[in-house]
Amino acid sequence: MTGSDGTPALSVCAPTGYKPGAVLLDRILARDNLAAAWEAVAANEGMAGVDRLSIGRFARNWEERVVKLAADVRGNRYRPSRLRVRFIPKRAGGRRRISIPTVADRVLQRAALQVLLPRLDRKFLSCSYGYRPGRGVAQAVAAVIRYRDRGLRWVAEADIDDCFGSLDHEILMDLLGREISDWRVLQLMRWWLDEGRPQQGVARGVALGMPISPLWANLYLHELDWQLVRNRWPLVRYADDFVVLVEGPAAGEQALEVIAATLADLRLQLEPTKTRVTSFSDGFEYLGVRFQGDTYTFLWQEKRITVQGKFDWLWGQHISYEY
Repeated sequence: MTGSDGTPALSVCAPTGYKPGAVLLDRILARDNLAAAWEAVAANEGMAGVDRLSIGRFARNWEERVVKLAADVRGNRYRPSRLRVRFIPKRAGGRRRISIPTVADRVLQRAALQVLLPRLDRKFLSCSYGYRPGRGVAQAVAAVIRYRDRGLRWVAEADIDDCFGSLDHEILMDLLGREISDWRVLQLMRWWLDEGRPQQGVARGVALGMPISPLWANLYLHELDWQLVRNRWPLVRYADDFVVLVEGPAAGEQALEVIAATLADLRLQLEPTKTRVTSFSDGFEYLGVRFQGDTYTFLWQEKRITVQGKFDWLWGQHISYEY
């Protein structure tokens, strides 16, 4: 089924004979889960969405608001609001597009994330470090150093061209459908995807700024993880930033060929000017950390910290990365 512009229609129909019960949506809309979602959104602060309703105003009667939100979803009255678009400066220069949902939409997405993340995280591979419980930049850096110390001194650096803006909705919904049996939750995913499109009439792209987007990206790129791991390529990935550690330049070029072919199947492509094979001797930067020979360097409190040899967890806690 397609819309008037020829793109797939963003709707999900209830299957024949479907009977609502205590299934996934009910867990998402449970009072305790919504309360925890509100607390997480409030703690993260952030600006108001297009409705101009701030965290402070939402907080005045948040309990009534989340009760109404759950009732609207159950009664099929809920529709996500448009996203408020802002551009923020990047540390490395340029600007990043951030799409801000309303507070209510953030609460509902966070509630969905709290239920879905434990389910999906079990299937993700150990090479994935971004936006996962108990994992982060420090663990990814430690993994790179472990591979280095095992003698893998060459690196295939790969950059996906506009990854979040290029995720294909058809592929993503298919991947979500394999993991989620509740059609009502899939409908929410459709609506959020539709609002997050960078351009009307284009069924691709997810918005940076939505709480659910990192989980979508990890599920989508899990296909890349699986393809590389099954071919025994040592991969370290944080969201769409990743490196493959190899023994020599020929192996690095071969890894890039596998990556390019896998991404093509996912309707993604490499950014050629940011993709290369290099070595620890020549040095490279990953997740804001500079690797050079047997050292790694990063900024902390405007000071440049250089660590020699194995990963130092004392300094590792100070490593941060601006996505």
